[in-house]
Amino acid sequence: MDTRLFDALNTGIILLDTNHRAIWVNESARRITSMGLRQLASVPFESWVTASQSLELAQSLKHLVHTLYGFTYRELVLVRDEYQVTADASFSCLDPPLGDAVILVELSEVDQLLKISRDSRKVSDEEGFRKLVQGLAHEIKNPLGGIKGAAQLLAKEVGANGYADYLDVIVSEADRLKTLVDRLLGSPARLEHEPVNIHQLLERTRALLLAESNEQIVITRDYDPSLPEIIGDRGQMQQAILNIAKNALEALTESVTIAPEIRFQTRAVRRSIAGSLGRQSRTLLQIRIEDNGPGIPTELTDRLFFPMVSGRAQGSGIGLSISQTIVHRHHGWIEVASKPGRTQFDIIVPFGESQ
Repeated sequence: MDTRLFDALNTGIILLDTNHRAIWVNESARRITSMGLRQLASVPFESWVTASQSLELAQSLKHLVHTLYGFTYRELVLVRDEYQVTADASFSCLDPPLGDAVILVELSEVDQLLKISRDSRKVSDEEGFRKLVQGLAHEIKNPLGGIKGAAQLLAKEVGANGYADYLDVIVSEADRLKTLVDRLLGSPARLEHEPVNIHQLLERTRALLLAESNEQIVITRDYDPSLPEIIGDRGQMQQAILNIAKNALEALTESVTIAPEIRFQTRAVRRSIAGSLGRQSRTLLQIRIEDNGPGIPTELTDRLFFPMVSGRAQGSGIGLSISQTIVHRHHGWIEVASKPGRTQFDIIVPFGESQ
């Protein structure tokens, strides 16, 4: 049997014999179950689902063989050791049987669909909140200019010397707030389209972090040297990477972490759907920035990229929002996974032209 067509499907295909043991699986089924044919066939298929579903599935498979009536099991939870995945599974009888195979199983991974839906909702929420903050920033910027101008005029008036220090405070604070507002508004600058060597940007970031930490933080690298350059804006991508890396550095320096370490990693990854933006690229660049700090507070997980949201007392909460905007403009996205002792940010961007 020529199986190349089945191996090209995103749907997992498994053929079972009369004892419910796998006798053939396609590539997607191996990926979804995280098992090869030999391991998957070692026990009946119902043994690979949760205990609460196993007995029901076994009875349904027996009924299928006798009646030939197919069925679909929604949100079937497949487990192996600590690995777990949720899939919708359709079961049908082959008529006539294909060799020893009598049951066709089709697996559609639900976890990935739920993740895409959740990510899409988060992107929409973050974009709406960002526009609200930018609108407020526009409203704040105009009176700031008036306050600063009035203070400067007062400083020139006769007899104002006695208030010079106070007026200087007003001017400097107005300038500080203007800088903050400008960061909130973001850079509307057009993206440059040039070859960008990601490893050069990571090495520059590494040098900056080592200097800032007086080399008290270990920064290791795990690069894939075969990765090609991407096409994008060198300066903006540098800013996106630096913002995330500095967050990792601050998380380590502001906590009690034994043997603090930051790790940079690059890989080519394959995705059938390129994240929540729906880009149909299959090969993408993944830049991972990982630290062994205390992790991100649970209550901030869903709002991490909102402007003005920070888990640090001295944080402005703008850096991650800016990084996400930059990566989105390069048709990519950022994924986050965090627990105490390990936090990783993955910047994922497609190879090829940014638009």
